[in-house]
Amino acid sequence: MKVFFDTNVYVAEALLGEVAERLIESTRKANWRIFVSAHVLDEIERVLEEHFDHSRRFAVLTSRRVRRRATFVEPSPSRHEVPADPDDSPILRAALTAGADYLVSNDSHLLTLSPYEGLRVVSMSDYVSLLEEHGLF
Repeated sequence: MKVFFDTNVYVAEALLGEVAERLIESTRKANWRIFVSAHVLDEIERVLEEHFDHSRRFAVLTSRRVRRRATFVEPSPSRHEVPADPDDSPILRAALTAGADYLVSNDSHLLTLSPYEGLRVVSMSDYVSLLEEHGLF
């Protein structure tokens, strides 16, 4: 299985821990491949600093931790767009470039696209249910 986590999953892990952290760790223990892009790494840092007023150091360390646990993918320019929010398009493109089976996000603009060219876009809670079904959570 190949999984691409949206920025909001990593921010939830950094700020809230528990469920988001277990979700990512369960994915790793299952040997499912996790992918990340430069866009997500940059967005993690920006969101933690600007929206949650965390230090630059905390934001960078969080981004580095994500990078160590994931395979890096850089999406090529493509026709794939998120009509309701073009700012989400780099996330969609990266997940497609990775050949991900799942894009895990709590972003409503991305969730409404599912399924998208074989990519299933699921919420964090739906992904937890999927992990539970496989006996992984």
